[in-house]
Amino acid sequence: MAKAIGSGAFGEALSKGQIAQPGTGYLQTFIGIGSYQTYEEAENTGKYIKTKFCRALLGVLKITQDCPGPKWAFVPLQDFTNESDVDWSKSIPEIDQQLYKKYGLDDDEIEFIESHVKEMN
Repeated sequence: MAKAIGSGAFGEALSKGQIAQPGTGYLQTFIGIGSYQTYEEAENTGKYIKTKFCRALLGVLKITQDCPGPKWAFVPLQDFTNESDVDWSKSIPEIDQQLYKKYGLDDDEIEFIESHVKEMN
């Protein structure tokens, strides 16, 4: 995924990342999100990044277009396998609902995220 994304506005949509094949390298203009055993795990990571939950937490520290690893500090790591407590086969809005419940967000917090973070396809 490109390291420079958007303007830094809270809740903005992010650019689409790429799933690279094993052994693929990249320069510092990109960030690597993870290393996975299966293609499905990489796809599930992409779904997570598209959630409003993830991007709201990213937006706390990402205040410019720069998006290096430390800006992701408040974004909780997830299990992207079939063993996860999150059903990654669901739609992005349904995954958001699972994450809100998993992390105990109250109605006001959910309303804030839903009204301030843009949807991503």
